[in-house]
Amino acid sequence: MPTSERPAGSSRLIFLLALAAFASSASFRVCDPMLPDLADRFGGTAGQVAMIITGFTVAYGAMQLIYGPLGERFERFRIVTLATLCCALGSVGAALAPNLPTLVACRVLTGICAAGIIPMSMACIASLVPPGERQAALARFFSGQILGMVCGQIVGGLAVDFGVWRIAFALLTLLYLAIAFALWRNAGEVPQQAAAGSQPPSIASLYLAAGRMIGSAPLRGVLLCFFFEAALVFAALAFIPLYLHERFGLSLGQASLALLLYGAGGLLFSFTAARLGPRLNRQRFPVLAACLVAAANAICLFAGDSGWIFAAAFISGFGYYLLHNALLFQTTQRGAQAPSLAMALSISIFFVGQSAGIAAAGWLVDQGRLTTIFALAALGMPLLGLFTGRRVRAVGPS
Repeated sequence: MPTSERPAGSSRLIFLLALAAFASSASFRVCDPMLPDLADRFGGTAGQVAMIITGFTVAYGAMQLIYGPLGERFERFRIVTLATLCCALGSVGAALAPNLPTLVACRVLTGICAAGIIPMSMACIASLVPPGERQAALARFFSGQILGMVCGQIVGGLAVDFGVWRIAFALLTLLYLAIAFALWRNAGEVPQQAAAGSQPPSIASLYLAAGRMIGSAPLRGVLLCFFFEAALVFAALAFIPLYLHERFGLSLGQASLALLLYGAGGLLFSFTAARLGPRLNRQRFPVLAACLVAAANAICLFAGDSGWIFAAAFISGFGYYLLHNALLFQTTQRGAQAPSLAMALSISIFFVGQSAGIAAAGWLVDQGRLTTIFALAALGMPLLGLFTGRRVRAVGPS
């Protein structure tokens, strides 16, 4: 497809992909508020019940190594459709689970299937939208992902409060089925250029290509940025509720509202990005984004009132999605020959960085050095912004 052309109907296709991302992200976060209640209901320890989250996350990250090659051999839009339908199976299983092992198994199944939705959707967008419009399209796609995270936490919390935790999974089942049907109805509108070629490469050659991508200078720097972005941002974000609880005496329920404001900051970016358009490709935006996140962490360090922490979470959400959007766009540019592989690699590296950052932050918390997490993020993010800005390749008018 010529880079100057955008196929008819692409806006509707992107909207449907955003809905699928909404459901995937809602599944990711729906269990967060459920852990204490499920521990009581199933008679398990906190660590045992936490496997419903850990199992989903591990399966989600590991499956990127599978979906990347699949996206280069088969039509990506149909992969998203099938993955969404299979998520309905995992969700209905969770809603009917008679015991904790069954619930964990169903969550793992959902993680395996959900892993193909967001990266394959972004690879579809890279094929549907010319480079000059791509960052705005990705930002609109992110709005579905962000709303999903927020709504997942809210639905999970409300389901627990009303003693009907199974209803949360039943609602997800219906949502997945409806979205899968809509995707299936519109699959015929996907341009042939967005589908896999008639002579797809072998799996072995695709894994060799993935290795070359990691070793190539153009993409290696971007993947490194993904790692440190995830490590710095999520190490701080994960412990903001605990920080509010310990320093300002807020309940953990009240403190978790900061995470909703973080999502609201991301939504503000998604709405702003449509107006900025190709100007998002300028080098200064990653630097600005990283400095916003750094400023938010500095506020956490020196704030004398909890209200400043909530404001910092909002600022951090806006800055993070501005930076993340720039990195994803660079991935679509540098991995244009194999976008599914490039997206899968970036998400895998992102998960590794997130896990490493939260693990390191947990160790600091155990040492009684919670504020050190925010100090490291405040110092490290501007350096990351400068490093990222040097790797931005502008596309479109400046």
